[in-house]
Amino acid sequence: MQSIGILCDSALPIQDSANCQMPDGLPSTLGLLGVGTIGSSLIRGILAPGGSLSTPPRVVLSPRGAAKAAELARDFPSHVVVAKSNQEVVDVADCVIIAVLFKQVEEVMKGLAFREGQKVVTLVAGLLPKRLQELSSPASDCVSAIPLPAVARRAGSTLLTPPRPWAQAMFGICGKCVSVESEAEFRRLLCITTLMGDFYKRQLTAQRWLSSNGVAEADAATWVGATFATFAADSSAAEADTFSKLVEEQTPGGLNEMVWKAQEADESYQSLAYSLDAVFHRLVAGAEDPSLAPAAKRLKR
Repeated sequence: MQSIGILCDSALPIQDSANCQMPDGLPSTLGLLGVGTIGSSLIRGILAPGGSLSTPPRVVLSPRGAAKAAELARDFPSHVVVAKSNQEVVDVADCVIIAVLFKQVEEVMKGLAFREGQKVVTLVAGLLPKRLQELSSPASDCVSAIPLPAVARRAGSTLLTPPRPWAQAMFGICGKCVSVESEAEFRRLLCITTLMGDFYKRQLTAQRWLSSNGVAEADAATWVGATFATFAADSSAAEADTFSKLVEEQTPGGLNEMVWKAQEADESYQSLAYSLDAVFHRLVAGAEDPSLAPAAKRLKR
């Protein structure tokens, strides 16, 4: 692995390097602890050529996730280096991004020496700013963010709390950034990201239905993907009444209305709400409650 030196443009010592900020509002040097799917997707989105970013930041990667770290260093050799240790990342970064599994957070962060003025971001679901600040003290500029994988293509969305201009600049490069002040609101909004698997499972079900009825798998996949993307495009800039209006626009007595009414009669949407209740409980309590599963809720009625 390639080792690192101090990457800030100025000749300031390490303890002052957190003052380095680019004209775009981004910290000059980003450090990533845990180079998994989400962390590497974010870095790819930030460093991708084109767009409005005047000068990409320098990025220092931890040795965790060696394969993805090596790919990023290969694809962006002018901006990415791999450190020998997590502490090396923290020592040189103006902004440290935590992107490990929730169960690994305490182990990874204990013993690391952060510094005053340093910015810290967690991409870990369930790790909120208050606890992040405790783990990274004396650093105090801490935010929680949930970026979705499409940030790698600058077509993603990110949930952020609390709103901070430098963090909004970072995630705004990669798509839409939704910022909220309240941790309680953030936790509720976070539940919606868990619908990703359900979304893909519905697409897979539609593809398999087509294929089982004589349509080539490739054609089925292309059409299903394009159709769902079209649906999403109509609601990507949703306002308070957008979804209700879109449902009302379905022709009365038509095929589209037929499907959603049949799903509603089968309690598909109520089941979805139950699943979100169960997800929220797990986020708050730290454990799943089987009695909150949709099937269990139906049995109780």
